[in-house]
Amino acid sequence: MSGRIALICGAGQFPLVAARAARAGGRDVFILALKGIASEGVAEFPHVWLGVGQLGAAFREIEARGIEEVCFIGGLGRPEFADLRPDWGAIKRLPEIVRLLKGGDDHALKGVLRLFESEGLRVVGVETLAPGLLAAPGAMNRLPFPREMEDDLAFGHECLAALSAFDCGQAVVLHHRRIVALEAAEGTDSMLLRVAELREKGRWRAKGPVGLLIKAPKKGQDLRVDLPAMGPETVSAAAKAGLRGIAVEAGKVLILDRGAVAAQAEKAGLFLHGFSREAGR
Repeated sequence: MSGRIALICGAGQFPLVAARAARAGGRDVFILALKGIASEGVAEFPHVWLGVGQLGAAFREIEARGIEEVCFIGGLGRPEFADLRPDWGAIKRLPEIVRLLKGGDDHALKGVLRLFESEGLRVVGVETLAPGLLAAPGAMNRLPFPREMEDDLAFGHECLAALSAFDCGQAVVLHHRRIVALEAAEGTDSMLLRVAELREKGRWRAKGPVGLLIKAPKKGQDLRVDLPAMGPETVSAAAKAGLRGIAVEAGKVLILDRGAVAAQAEKAGLFLHGFSREAGR
């Protein structure tokens, strides 16, 4: 795949890594960086800084460059309507924007996707630009997934699938089929810090490294706009929580610098495993 593409960039290092991968793959990359959110590093590419509410300006910038494909990448906290400061292009679409802000995160993201598609744009997933950022199947470091945890993996994945209808989090911590924590609006890393506090306060009495973090997309989630992601902070938080390892859905979770994160997990005594939903393990 080649040609021009616009990357709409939120927080974190994923946007810059994805942009570099796209350029290495022959794409002509233009960055729409969200003010106060995107990293300054994206300025190494042709770019423009826009507020979250400057929808009209975003469409004008894209059209002026003859771009037909866009990709959303990077973290973005759910904005409050009062903070949007919409431009005229957003004001014209206020009924749609109000509707998408009334639901959960998945509802809102799908609404954003529809807004861009209504302008004749193709929204592509980051996996088409940087497949090397996705979790690999099987063991990603030298610590194998323990066979005795297969039941916990199946149980935890079933739990996340059941919760998908409620549009909540994408991660769960469990031990011997006991749910220790579920991710909600706080995000995976903050959930793991909560697990560490539970151990420190004796609310979860467990000796030694135990427990499993499972991370996977919600059932029916549109991965073009909301791929789950993890990085070094997730590994550090999992180690602090005293977990035994991390299992993520292969091909459907972004990992910033997969090799380095896998090595970091191994050094912390954590296995990093990519499971297949189809295979059930």
